[in-house]
Amino acid sequence: MKAFRKTFLIMLPFLFVIISCKPEIESEYQEFYNQNYSHVLFILSGTAECLDAFSPDDDRVYTNLQTVGHNSGSEAWPSDLFIRDSSIYTICSGQNVVEKYDALSLDYLGKIYLKNGFNPLLLNPVGDEGQAVVSGFASDEIVMVSLEDLTMTGSFSSVYEEVTLADGSHRESKTAPTTKNAVGDNHFRSPSGIAATADTVYVSNVRYDSSILLTNGSGDLISYDGANVRAAGSFREATLSIFSTDTSNQTTTLVRELNLDDLYTQLSGTDYFPGNGLNPQSLFVLNGKLHVVCTGTNGGEERRYTSGEYRPEGYDLGDPIPGTDPDDGLILVMDISDAQNPVLESVISIGGSPVGFRSSRDSSRNVLYLAGVGGIQSYNYSTEQILHGSSDPILAGSDPSKDYYSYILFEDDILYISNFTNNSLNRIQVLNDGTYNLLDSKSSSGGPGALAFYTK
Repeated sequence: MKAFRKTFLIMLPFLFVIISCKPEIESEYQEFYNQNYSHVLFILSGTAECLDAFSPDDDRVYTNLQTVGHNSGSEAWPSDLFIRDSSIYTICSGQNVVEKYDALSLDYLGKIYLKNGFNPLLLNPVGDEGQAVVSGFASDEIVMVSLEDLTMTGSFSSVYEEVTLADGSHRESKTAPTTKNAVGDNHFRSPSGIAATADTVYVSNVRYDSSILLTNGSGDLISYDGANVRAAGSFREATLSIFSTDTSNQTTTLVRELNLDDLYTQLSGTDYFPGNGLNPQSLFVLNGKLHVVCTGTNGGEERRYTSGEYRPEGYDLGDPIPGTDPDDGLILVMDISDAQNPVLESVISIGGSPVGFRSSRDSSRNVLYLAGVGGIQSYNYSTEQILHGSSDPILAGSDPSKDYYSYILFEDDILYISNFTNNSLNRIQVLNDGTYNLLDSKSSSGGPGALAFYTK
């Protein structure tokens, strides 16, 4: 024992030297924090439920820097990301909260708990004093919040007017759209897009029905081969809710709700098949006009009627089945010179299944970029000219036919694209001659979604 102790004491200085010379291994977060970046792109990952960050200076993605979803043990389901001053705000739909983080340290600073079953989807700033409107996809409501104080400043407002119809059913619009399916069920709207002006908030709504039963001219259910016949489509008519805000932008009041499908039919002369609604997903106020981006049937493959299935009256063998057209995306352009009374004035048939995002606008060129089928679509919102439609999209991934782009952000002639299926951040350079150059694809945490730049 004494010999061992003597040997150990002799070796101790050498061990100290060896240990002290071992290089320090920093965590990815510590590396990111030590850089003290003045300009960084944050990435909200939906599947991994965390924040990543991309540094343009170092051309590097730092992954899993902070977990989002601190409200409970349930899944966070992060859906939106917004940065104001030195704070990061995330929407956690599964936990019904808006969370706040420090943009420098990524420390968790608190939350706004909304209510059970609200399922917040989007956050949109209103005014310049830190107010924002949050949409609840499941409860069909919006609510005003203070991002600075982390409080709700207004009550929950329904996205449509509740009235009693002749048959006693409730919660339907006074604009009398196609209100019920064949068996008389009501279908709640779900807010999808938000846009705001100085004193008005616009909210687009979808109505989803996975199984619309068909009736004949007498109103009786149609059966075929012993079963009730259901429409192929799943989206009912779209509506636009218009809210006024008070002078402090703390509360909202529903002014009216418009049936977008009716307005589209009146302007274009083209009717739609019940179940194949416009499906608006994003709203923008651009050059004083409201642009409603409609994804239509949201992709998929077109199907045509065959001899082995029921065909509604007026359809022949080989005709496209309504509700299965993957190339029916369009943009409704509305005059809002009278802010609370939008008027549909034109339609841009861009095709595909386009979706726009808060930061996907190139204001210097008047171009709006959209996530489409198989690539990125774009149009000039000043001239309403389609630049890249569904037939010639901007390609951003290794396999555009399978890639799903969950978010697009434009800054300094670079398109930043969240490639959800490929777990990567894709970058495209916008050249002066109107062409594009695919720069790279960088690995990120699982299911990258919303993007936002922070500048110190």
